[in-house]
Amino acid sequence: DTSREAELFAALKATPALGLISLRAVSLERFRETMAENLFVMIGVLVAMAGVIAFGVVYNFARISLSEQGREMASLRVLGFYRHEVSMLLLAEIAVVTLLAQPIGWFLGYQLARGMVRSFSSELFTMPLVVSPDVYVYSSAVVVAAALLSALIVRRRIDRLDMIAVLKTRE
Repeated sequence: DTSREAELFAALKATPALGLISLRAVSLERFRETMAENLFVMIGVLVAMAGVIAFGVVYNFARISLSEQGREMASLRVLGFYRHEVSMLLLAEIAVVTLLAQPIGWFLGYQLARGMVRSFSSELFTMPLVVSPDVYVYSSAVVVAAALLSALIVRRRIDRLDMIAVLKTRE
């Protein structure tokens, strides 16, 4: 009876032999608070790692594309194209690949989360898999931010292409 809870606690505090009072509702609430704190820390670490991995993948892709197409891009600069026009060729390619990879990443991420939830479940407790649409938005935002950062770094390299070396090369 919650209306007489205060009287019960007063009587229990006055009892000298009583060492511990455990309330299920309070214990459950504190357990949930601790789990939520741990979950937010874990999510933060995973998001940071995902951002680093996404940056590395996009940056590697951009560097490889630049090394393959660098000569053609420098030739376009020699022919009179502006830096931003030449940059847009590679940056558009990065954007298309990044956007096309999003649904594949969503699917693989969902499958990974499902597998993790299954492996964490035990006889003692089970965890539900809750994936709301905002999870997909946040994950895409991390990947797009990493792609933009990679694109900015590669853009600087495109702007520094050696046009003189292209003119001196014989085919």
